[in-house]
Amino acid sequence: MALLLLFGLFVWAVVALIGWLFGQAQGWMGTAREVVSEPARGVLEQVEQAVPGAREKLDAHLGSLMPALKTVATPRDVSGTDLGPVPRYQGLARTYWSREGEKVEVEYAGRADYAAVLDHYAKGFAARGFVRAVQSASQDAETHKFTKGDERFNVKVAQKDQDGISVRIETTSP
Repeated sequence: MALLLLFGLFVWAVVALIGWLFGQAQGWMGTAREVVSEPARGVLEQVEQAVPGAREKLDAHLGSLMPALKTVATPRDVSGTDLGPVPRYQGLARTYWSREGEKVEVEYAGRADYAAVLDHYAKGFAARGFVRAVQSASQDAETHKFTKGDERFNVKVAQKDQDGISVRIETTSP
């Protein structure tokens, strides 16, 4: 009876150890993915800025060699111009542009860190002498009004999915 009890405890210990190791391995896999994907994404964005069209060429080559490694292409810029004194956040593409009289609207989208994008625009406008007033804020979107003399810009930063960001800038300045 004692041997049977010892054998049962041994089996239980082996199953518990395997379960613990499996849980640790899943944590390591998630961490490894994050460690590799963040620098790779940053390098691709820098290359795209230095050599326009490089991402599409790289996608084509990787897609033909190893479809599993093919990167997700950033949307292309639509016609129009960037709006405001703050340059757009690196890695975002212009996805919408409209002018109706004095009202101009532009929207950017892409993959980026929500807090970093929000900080980029807040600090960028402040550095150029604009005063900020928060118009609305939630867990996944904030709208800020920046004013300086007659210039007025409304900037809305929204989280779209896990890494997706959209930035909408509106002004009625001529």
